Amino acid sequence: MIMKRILLYLSTIILAASCSGTVDPDNQGQGDVPDEFTEPFTLSVDKAQVEASGKDIVTFSLKDAYGREMLEDKSTLQSVNITSEEGVRVTRMERTIGFISNGTYHFSAKYKGKASANTVEVKAHNRAKYEKYHKNVAIYKATATWCGPCAIMTKALEGLNEDTKSHSVELCWHGQDELAVTPGGWDYDYGSFVISYFGGQGFPTVVLDLKETTIENTSSALDKAIWNIRSEYPATCGLKLSTEYDAAANVINASAELTSSTGGSYDMGMVLLLNNQIVQGGTNEGGRYSHIVRASTGNFFMYSSESLTKVEKDGKMTFALQIPAGNYKLSDLSVVAFALVPDGDGARMDNIVEVKAGESVDYILND
Repeated sequence: MIMKRILLYLSTIILAASCSGTVDPDNQGQGDVPDEFTEPFTLSVDKAQVEASGKDIVTFSLKDAYGREMLEDKSTLQSVNITSEEGVRVTRMERTIGFISNGTYHFSAKYKGKASANTVEVKAHNRAKYEKYHKNVAIYKATATWCGPCAIMTKALEGLNEDTKSHSVELCWHGQDELAVTPGGWDYDYGSFVISYFGGQGFPTVVLDLKETTIENTSSALDKAIWNIRSEYPATCGLKLSTEYDAAANVINASAELTSSTGGSYDMGMVLLLNNQIVQGGTNEGGRYSHIVRASTGNFFMYSSESLTKVEKDGKMTFALQIPAGNYKLSDLSVVAFALVPDGDGARMDNIVEVKAGESVDYILND
């Protein structure tokens, strides 16, 4: 009887041992596999080279020390960040990415703050095949110095990845505060008008290229939204802008030129921006505000049918404006030139450029 009990006890131990852990078929005799993903983590991609079309998609794989794929379910994706040394990041909860800028990108991953043991390289090329000229997206931000959530939006825009920043121009349309501008004859200041016209839900509201309105206030969500606009609506024109300051008249003489890579109808306009202003009690960090719209041509949201101009492929059109510099420091001012195109019943920003007052920028071609 005693011997039977001993044998039964031993068989129970053996059975329990055989059922503990999860044995991976690729484990190759390493023993029981822990439930938690185990370092080192190895990152890989299904393509090392892609077209910079936005449609040629790279898919990432992240495996742990036991060869288990870590990017198959949302619970794991929530804890993974995939970013490149060049500032491009994969959208949270996703494992794929497309490219709309040429470059060589080096990606690494983090799982719960623990870095992958390696990096992977992806080369994107041939952007000029899909878009001849460098495109910037117009970020219309309706904001106010008294608005708490507006400071969160400011932080989110400051946190955009470097590729997004190099392809965007921010315009802050203030409303109901000391930086607001109400054009003569208007019932609205600029900021309130942007919210009203584009269907915003209050301050802050962001409108991208006059096409998409969003109240998203995280850098990753805004990166994605701006990327979508760039991918869906590549620029059909390039812009160059020249500005000169006339000290005697205290005006900025600005002239812009547009060249169309496809042909189409365009309207052009300009905006004067004020930077580096401190507002006591403002909700931004340090009370500092920039990209503040101080003046604009009236077509900042809709083309003028009288000035809509047909431009042939590789043809040009020009626009010039004399802008009063006011009592501001010249170093705090910048000038923006933009090109609008018809889009359904409205207008869409095709391209936009910004230079410091007194400086110039030439056409920028994609490689």
